[in-house]
This record gives sequence, C-alpha cells and structure tokens, in this order.
Amino acid sequence: MLRVLIADGSSYSRIVLQDIIGTAAGVHITGLASDVNELLEKLKIAKADLVVLDHDLPENKDLLALKRIFSEAPVPVLLLLQQQELNLELLKQAVELGVYGVVLKPGRSRFYTSYRSIAQDVLQKVMAVRSSNLNDPQLRYDAMHQEVALLRDTPDPDTSMDSANTVVIIGASTGGTKAVESIIRQLSPNLNATVLVALHLPHNFTRAYAERLQTQTSLRVVEGRKGLKLKPRKVIVAPGGKNMVVQSVMGNKKNLTIDFTEEVPVLFDQPSIDLLMKSVAQSAVKQVVGVILTGMGKDGTAGAAFIKARGGIVVAQDEETSAIFGMAKSAIDSGYINKVLPLHEIADFLNKYVAGQQVSTTDSNYEIERTGV
Repeated sequence: MLRVLIADGSSYSRIVLQDIIGTAAGVHITGLASDVNELLEKLKIAKADLVVLDHDLPENKDLLALKRIFSEAPVPVLLLLQQQELNLELLKQAVELGVYGVVLKPGRSRFYTSYRSIAQDVLQKVMAVRSSNLNDPQLRYDAMHQEVALLRDTPDPDTSMDSANTVVIIGASTGGTKAVESIIRQLSPNLNATVLVALHLPHNFTRAYAERLQTQTSLRVVEGRKGLKLKPRKVIVAPGGKNMVVQSVMGNKKNLTIDFTEEVPVLFDQPSIDLLMKSVAQSAVKQVVGVILTGMGKDGTAGAAFIKARGGIVVAQDEETSAIFGMAKSAIDSGYINKVLPLHEIADFLNKYVAGQQVSTTDSNYEIERTGV
C-alpha cells in the first residue's frame, strides 16, 4: 500500500487531489494539510511514503516546507508548481531536498486549479515513486532535468506555426564558446528563428554550456534531444560527442525536429557542423543562414556549400576577431561565404536579416569591404 499525504493551501484542491490519487488501486491517503506546520505534524503522526506538495503552500517561502520535511521527517516529495516558477536553480534545490518529480499545474478554472484536467499525469507521477532512484540525487536531477525540458517545451501563443521560418546554424571550434556567447547575448528577444549551435565540445560539457547561455538571453536555450521541435526564439545546442541533424515530421519538410545521425563525417569532428548544415539545407524551411566562427580545421565548409546551393546565406567571422582563423578561412577561400564580419557585428546582421530588413549579403573583397548592415 502506497501511503500519500497531500499538502495544498486550497481546500478545494485538497479534495480534488484526494479524489484523483486516493481512488487508485494500492494507494491510501494518510492525511491532508493546509500549511507547513500541519504538514509536519501529520507526517510525524502518520507515516507516509510520499508527500504531494503544492509549491504555493502557505509559509513555503524559500522552500521551507521541503527543508523541514528533509530535516524532520524525510520522505519523497512530488512537487506541484506553475510553469513560470520552474527554473534550474529551484530544480537543483528541490532535488537536494527530496523531490523526485514535478507536475506543472494547469490553468485555473474560474477560481480553482483544474487538477482533473491532468489527473492521469498526477497519478503517473505518484506511482512513479516506486520505480524512482531515490538514493542518488544526481540521477534524480539528471532525469528531472530532461523531463523538465520536455515540460517547458510548450508552444508559445504567438508561435503556433509548425516550425520557424528561418533556421540559423552557428558552427565554431577553438575559441568558439566565448564567440557564441557574444552573439547569443546580442540576439533580439523577438528573433523569429531557431538558432542551432554546433561546437566541438565533449559530451559532458554542453549541458552546462547551454545553461550558461540561458543566463545571458531571454531566448529559450536547451541542449538538443531527439524530437525537440524547431520553434522561433529558441536556441538549441548540439550535445557534445553526437552529430545532431534535423528531420521532417510525417513527411512534412517544413515541420522540423531534432534528430541524431550515425553518419560519419569526413572530418570526424563532433558535433559535425557540416552534417547539421547539410540537413537544414536539405529541408524545406524558408530561410537558412549559416555562421562559421573561430576554429581550427575545415568543418563547416562543406555545410556552407549546401546552404549556398539551396539559396541560403553564409556569414564568416573575420580574421582579426577570430582566435583561430581556420574554419572561416577555409569557407571563405572555397567561395561559399556571402559576408565576412567582425564578431561584434554578426548578431546585428542576423537580427536585421531575420526581421526582413534590407541588408547587404555580399562582400566583393572581404579584406577591404567589411561594411556593416
């Protein structure tokens, strides 16, 4: 028998949650609590296997309820919270304090949270406590990090189109982390495009890098995962050590999602800029923009050829602002570059191009004509 205690400041919500959870086979509701003190009192009187806790519980400022449960009566917690309350810092703290899962609260129906609209999700999360690895906070955090990314990946009201009309692919290697940060930081918060970033980074670095980028922009930044939709105002960082590409959904080449390929790139660089650019260029997205930044080698040159052939444009970082003028030089020498710009001008060019403003996309002599847009 799974013993569950429900803590919610709303009497109506407590009753609804009790009805949803308590009617499941093998579940017993040990009590209902309306605030932190009542929650702790009931936990000490009647042992529970799980607490279903509303983040907005009275007196739960700074996660006080979780802190007291953790120190006075440790028990796994399923946390109910609003989407806008969810962030990585809260997630880390919550996991450290015994939270094994989260449920995003639905909208309110008149005066009450309509939990019945997500009854199945609530029940699934409640029952999942039996199969969760509760002894390893890092495993819990990794699992919840992926789940939270999925939960937060919901369409914005003003971005209902299948995919972004414009996809920007930024590729870099040596010196590229700072260069990419500089561009992302300056991109318009209303950028009507998806930005795909491919950096030659190890597999255990890109998640933290994506989180770092998120602190520098109001655009949505995530690490790439299979099935993730390409939506406007989103930045997707290719996971280290994997070759990220895009694929169409149900044969609709305009509806794009993230995928990964086992195809071995000629240059063996991972994530491969060439393979990512090629896959986007072969899609039916309206506009494709390639950006090749600082880095050693030639990754991006073949990809730039695919973008140029399909009528897209490719921008390269100039020698003066590049830590290593290798990848960009290779693409320039091959004749696939429309524009050569210093790093600090690239974001402004992208903002104006995506917005449909008139910009120059040719450089007759990149050594002399580095004109702005």
